[in-house]
Amino acid sequence: MTDQPDIRFESRPLRRVTAAERKRLRALTAGGNDSHLLTILRERPPHVRCFLAWHDDVIIGWSLARWFAAFKDSPRNAHLSVFVDPDWRRQGLGRRLIGQAVDFTVAHRLTAWVYAGNADQLAFARGCEHPTSIVTTPFPLR
Repeated sequence: MTDQPDIRFESRPLRRVTAAERKRLRALTAGGNDSHLLTILRERPPHVRCFLAWHDDVIIGWSLARWFAAFKDSPRNAHLSVFVDPDWRRQGLGRRLIGQAVDFTVAHRLTAWVYAGNADQLAFARGCEHPTSIVTTPFPLR
């Protein structure tokens, strides 16, 4: 994706994402009501960092890094996920968002893990230039 001046990126803790923004994130997130990510959005655990891509005033994609203990504690793993509006896919936006999440995890000495539950997700994860570990079973909720 070439840098487009009308797309801006932002990083912030999930707890600082507004209710209206969470509604948009839910709309971008695949899965039914029992979706792992929808549970995270609903419960808003403290150890989640969101990376948002905006076009005008609309979130067109997002990624997150979730870890389970303070940075000084173990384990040293972070679960990463990414979602992009279907109209904005295949332009490199997902890779940029995952890259931001990976950069965050590296800066905090965490190991980045990406869930790839189907062939498209696996191809995407393998095609990212940022190093991640890939799992094919869903992440645990807790």
